[in-house]
Amino acid sequence: MEFNKTIAARQSVRKFTEAQITDEQLKAILEAANAAPACMGQYDHLHLTVVQKPEILAQINAAFQKAVGGDPNMQVTYGAPTVIYVSCKNEDEEIVKGCNAGVVMENMLLEAADLGLGAVYLFGVSQVLFANEEITKLLQIPEGFRTVSAIAVGTSADDLQERILGTDKISMTTL
Repeated sequence: MEFNKTIAARQSVRKFTEAQITDEQLKAILEAANAAPACMGQYDHLHLTVVQKPEILAQINAAFQKAVGGDPNMQVTYGAPTVIYVSCKNEDEEIVKGCNAGVVMENMLLEAADLGLGAVYLFGVSQVLFANEEITKLLQIPEGFRTVSAIAVGTSADDLQERILGTDKISMTTL
């Protein structure tokens, strides 16, 4: 796919089919994550956790519902068959964690769009669950790391609509 078409296809999807992504699609998404620039080339400060087991995704949804006192039918993973968590070293400054996770996330989101998959950036679930020791153990987050963000990815239950690109959404000053 041409790059501008990938950008135009990139959108947040919050409704997925049950179909699991293929091993080839997952590999491409993980390769895109690994192609992201890391602060000072410190890739050892990043960790990815791929969750595809339905029972673990159900536990994540239940833990989030309990933590926020939300609707028991709410699915924080939106029913996606794959969720990939980005974790960063605790010792890194918040701005570095955010930047590292952000570039990894955007690469994965763009690759998912290029593959014709639906995806959504999950921030709140990571922020609520990183303090949950049970979930941290369940996700096998390495010692000294914490989840920063995640991507839910799969086949969109709805047709994806290509967006029209423009420069009118963000205010701008040209000097």
